[in-house]
Amino acid sequence: MDKTDKDSIGSRRLLLLLSAVSALLIVYFLPKKHIERFSYTVGKPWTYDVLIAPFNFSIEKSDEAWQAEADSIGASFAPYFVRLSDVREKALADFDGFYYDSLYRMISSESYRVLRKTLESVYDAGIIQISDEDHTKGKDYIRIYSGNSSQLTPVSMVRTTRDAYKLVTEADIMAYDRYALLQHHIEEYIRPNLSYDSQRSALELETLQSQISHYKGMVVADQKIIDQGEIVNPEKSQIIESYLSKVNEKATSRRFMLLTWGGQILFVVIVLLALLVYLILYRKDNIEVRAKLLFLYSAVTIFTIGVSLYVQYTSWSVFILPCSMLAIMLRIFLDSRTAFIAYFSFVLITSITSPLPYEYVVLQLIAGLTGIYSLKELSQRSQIIRTCMMIFLSYAAIWSAIQMTRLENISDIDLSVFVFFAINCILLLLVYPLLFVLEKIFGFTSNVTLIELSNFNNPLLRELAEKAPGTFQHSIQVSALAAEAATRLHASSQLVRTAALYHDIGKLANPPFFTENQSGVNPHDKLTPEESAAIITSHVSEGLALAEKYSLPSAVREFIATHHGKGVARFFFLKYQKEHPDEEVDLEAFSYPGPNPQSKETAILMMADAVEASSRSLSEYSEESIGNLVDRIVDTQIEEGYFRESDLSWREVQKVKEVFKEKLRTMYHTRIKYPEATVDLHRRKE
Repeated sequence: MDKTDKDSIGSRRLLLLLSAVSALLIVYFLPKKHIERFSYTVGKPWTYDVLIAPFNFSIEKSDEAWQAEADSIGASFAPYFVRLSDVREKALADFDGFYYDSLYRMISSESYRVLRKTLESVYDAGIIQISDEDHTKGKDYIRIYSGNSSQLTPVSMVRTTRDAYKLVTEADIMAYDRYALLQHHIEEYIRPNLSYDSQRSALELETLQSQISHYKGMVVADQKIIDQGEIVNPEKSQIIESYLSKVNEKATSRRFMLLTWGGQILFVVIVLLALLVYLILYRKDNIEVRAKLLFLYSAVTIFTIGVSLYVQYTSWSVFILPCSMLAIMLRIFLDSRTAFIAYFSFVLITSITSPLPYEYVVLQLIAGLTGIYSLKELSQRSQIIRTCMMIFLSYAAIWSAIQMTRLENISDIDLSVFVFFAINCILLLLVYPLLFVLEKIFGFTSNVTLIELSNFNNPLLRELAEKAPGTFQHSIQVSALAAEAATRLHASSQLVRTAALYHDIGKLANPPFFTENQSGVNPHDKLTPEESAAIITSHVSEGLALAEKYSLPSAVREFIATHHGKGVARFFFLKYQKEHPDEEVDLEAFSYPGPNPQSKETAILMMADAVEASSRSLSEYSEESIGNLVDRIVDTQIEEGYFRESDLSWREVQKVKEVFKEKLRTMYHTRIKYPEATVDLHRRKE
């Protein structure tokens, strides 16, 4: 078994492992409890089909209604006060002693009798502290208990110490007696004989409120709850909520949980199996690149778990989530077809968590398709903004269309959802900084990064232009040739264009040793063929070292390593053979380190590099000479087997040849050869 077969088997095993791990994680995080399946607005029409009760259930009171009843009981509740029996007798006895000791000299006996009778009546009705007055406000009665008995007493009869003092001092006695009384601190004999019992009051109120029923009616099986188009009033809303509450209650049963787990496992496995089969049948290239495989399954799994957790732990609309971000990221780093299939799998799985599965699937699929096909080539930040706007419009249009099929008046469309769509698209802008993170994690290279690298103000390109101007011009020409050929083959033209600018950066180590940078003096004249070949072939390893130093993406480094493949520095090899005709030549000493091109893009660059370099040696730039040059160079490379490991077909090679011929004719301004004139044109003009 060769290395290719082993890698293929390893990739298949990784695919199966990732599928299994993804399925386990997704099923584990999917919500197991029943999720509300209706989304409606009180005061708006019911947009679903007629809802029939499948079982008997009680209509629950709303929290507001129950609280209103509880508040009503609280308002009419008579708080408990304890009568302190010894306070009255002691206060009256003290007052009598005070009178017989000194007060009798200042007031008459008649006034004394009136005052004592007033004190008795006040104590009999009850006196409370001023601080306990708050417990009687708004009440009609209080409950006074002494020992094992209690009685309701009107609040109007009970007085605070302040009110009792006022009543006593305003008793019907002579004015001069009242004056004398006020001088002797009568308030000392007005003491509270009722004490608020907070513990008993709270317990009794709680008992009364606990007896309030949480239900206000009954719905029997097969009874219509609400019909399509019927206005959802508060009463209907409460019946619907009661029905859903009962469904949630049933969902906690063991039988239901087992069915839920089984159904979710079966559903997720089927969807992920379809994705796996698609990859095996149609995208083997993605399977063989492990970074792409890891990214694909990681992205689908993480987004699915994110939606599941959001639905379980928040009450906000699921349409706030920027799910189409997954489609955009998959499209940027993978092909559009794989992006759509993977995104479709994600939407199908997460639809079982959504309160509106039909609307969710339609809206997310349209938004995902919009994102995928509006970002075929991401090269500018403004494209992200345009895509977000297009996704918002697609959301709005599809939602309006679905609602219009269910409503009688267009004014009944729920416009609040458009706010969620707007938030969704604002959050979608986060995809731009996320691209940088994903590139670092998985080693990807986006078009945005490639465009930034192709800027001539990049330090490495600026150094190449200054120290090796000939190589820099050569790289620009190769970039133009290779990018056009990649476009014709529907390959990654931006990758080829950027990589071509860097493919010869290794020549910065010894610029004068390369023909395009020489100006009359050739340093190879003083070197042996082996030494010259070593310098020439080393520009590949030198280029890789510079690429690592400047942190160039691995995709660009691949072009630096393969643009000569395992080819030979032919000029110095032949020179050595000529100088040593009888010796066996060590081919490795004159060979580039390789490897040979592994993809269409690297193969295109190899052809473009060789063709552009050889075209400079043409004595004339006619259509015929350029065509012969391109055919000879490319056919030689094919014969020597440089493209066997790439996936270029014969037809694609012919297309590349035609592109090179067209571009070179344009570059060198080839003109048709005019036949010699048989008539003197100047004389004829006269």
